[in-house]
Amino acid sequence: MKIFLYFIITVISLQAQSFRLNRPVKDNVETNGSYLFGEPRYQDPQNAHRGIDILIRWDTVKSASAGMVHFVGYNPNDTIGGYEPNGAGNYVVIKSQWQSRWIFIYYMHLQKPLVNVNDLVLTGQPIAISGNTGRSTGAHLHFEIRLDYPQSTSRRTKNPELWCAITGMGAIYGRVPNAPNSTRVDIFPDPKPRPPYTTFSYALTYNFNDPYIGSDETYNENYAIGDVKPGTYTIRSLNGAYLRTVSVGAGQVVNADGSVSVPFDLEIPSDFSLEQNYPNPFNSTTVISFKLQEYGYVQLKVYDLLGREVATILDEEKPAGEFHQFFDANDLSSGIYIYQISVTTSSGKNFIQSKKMTLIK
Repeated sequence: MKIFLYFIITVISLQAQSFRLNRPVKDNVETNGSYLFGEPRYQDPQNAHRGIDILIRWDTVKSASAGMVHFVGYNPNDTIGGYEPNGAGNYVVIKSQWQSRWIFIYYMHLQKPLVNVNDLVLTGQPIAISGNTGRSTGAHLHFEIRLDYPQSTSRRTKNPELWCAITGMGAIYGRVPNAPNSTRVDIFPDPKPRPPYTTFSYALTYNFNDPYIGSDETYNENYAIGDVKPGTYTIRSLNGAYLRTVSVGAGQVVNADGSVSVPFDLEIPSDFSLEQNYPNPFNSTTVISFKLQEYGYVQLKVYDLLGREVATILDEEKPAGEFHQFFDANDLSSGIYIYQISVTTSSGKNFIQSKKMTLIK
């Protein structure tokens, strides 16, 4: 069922958007809250930080969306500088789509890639091992989104915290009128989950001196706060001249400034379903697809024919929508397996379905 809506929304809690991408790392890995998108760049404060830094250290980086590998920069002979010693180090670029527009997703400072140019990748598929190559002060993943073009052309680099988040968290955005670059925007109470964060109390408005960073065309924001726990918050800037109260739910991207005209183009499944994995039979890797009619807690598990659990693929909350989950069965022996989805929604609905799949090695 496809629903097209275009209307003025007057209640803040009802104008929430949902995230567009999956987070490229595990939920227990934090985003560096002291060096966010749009803040003055380290060692180059006249320009801005064009992505977010996720503090994953020599661990698996996953694709945030389905797409094709557009570029791989890798120099195995330089373990410190990598492919681009004075910049991104080793990095991977995935070309994907959002609302019929190209998006180019950059994964930087990698130890090594796990994919090659022109490979097709699925959401959640391992694509690299994080590292500390290039211009980097410690092991992490620099995660960057460029809209329409792979180059950092004018205002095409967008804030990843409005595109993905830790499971169960939300995000807040807004526009402080006439705010100078890097104006402090305070939030109370502390919005970050425990773990992984310690404390967080403010963000900065974007440093628009950098011509490559831009507001989201849908949101028109000049500040954003990501990975926000569900709750109600007070936001204050310019000595109280800008004062907002906003409520955020799990999986929501919420405008702190109230009424706004926003176009929606949402695919909402008419029911819950579990699809047959593809390919089937398969050799080591396959894709399991499912649809959710409502936001719910999802468990996707694999069992052998004796009913013993052999793998947990998913154990997290998901919004309504269609999902394609990558499954790597390298550790399993050839045979027939049962995969089962279990969904529990906040409205009390329960959905359980199982299907068989055949692994041949």
